Amino acid sequence: MTAIFLRSFLILALAAGSATAQTALRPNPARFINEISNFGKQEPEKGGIVFTGSSSIRLWSSLKEDFPGLPVVNRGFGGAVSNDLIVYFETVVARHEPKLLVTYSGGNDLHEKLSVEEAFADYTKFLGMAHERFPQTHIILTSVKIAPRRADQIPKVHALNQRLETWCAGKDWMRFVDSTSYLADPQAAPDPAYFIDDNLHLNQAGYAKWKEILEPVVREEWEKLTGTSNIERSTSNVEVKN
Repeated sequence: MTAIFLRSFLILALAAGSATAQTALRPNPARFINEISNFGKQEPEKGGIVFTGSSSIRLWSSLKEDFPGLPVVNRGFGGAVSNDLIVYFETVVARHEPKLLVTYSGGNDLHEKLSVEEAFADYTKFLGMAHERFPQTHIILTSVKIAPRRADQIPKVHALNQRLETWCAGKDWMRFVDSTSYLADPQAAPDPAYFIDDNLHLNQAGYAKWKEILEPVVREEWEKLTGTSNIERSTSNVEVKN
């Protein structure tokens, strides 16, 4: 355990120096040291599908049930910005050696007063890091969501999503998924029906709709990578009784 903490603090010190050189706006990654340490204590599930990002991923408590038959791992941590994904890349992504990576980030970056350009730069740096380390891995980027509590940042959310979608285009290892539009009412404002009382995080209906949008994409990408559909694998595992 001592060695783990020493390595973690060394990484944090280096990252803090790097962040200071760029800007003073990124939150201190050390605020997650306990949560990341807990991830590190768990035996890594390798070669599957890692979901990572901020609280929208962390709070998806029914993730395994919502993607039955798929080897999904939840490595979300609440309040994370893209720079935190960079700092903790080894623990939340690399040790799992995923075939498929599903990401959600960006909203907290804008909330922390990063510009669209800074949020975009941090997010794409993380995505580029994942691709460089695992060039055969496919990545599904789920768009930044809108929420009633953060209505003031909606124009920036749309601008960031547009830049991310453009960046993903033409990369056969990237796939951009619009998980924002369904959250809007006919007036293009965030629909409270999809949020819990804090008007920021998704409720059961919000997650159900997100799952409806995302699951076919996840299964399609998984089949591309493994060459075996989930239906075929499920059938092969059925016990035949006479």
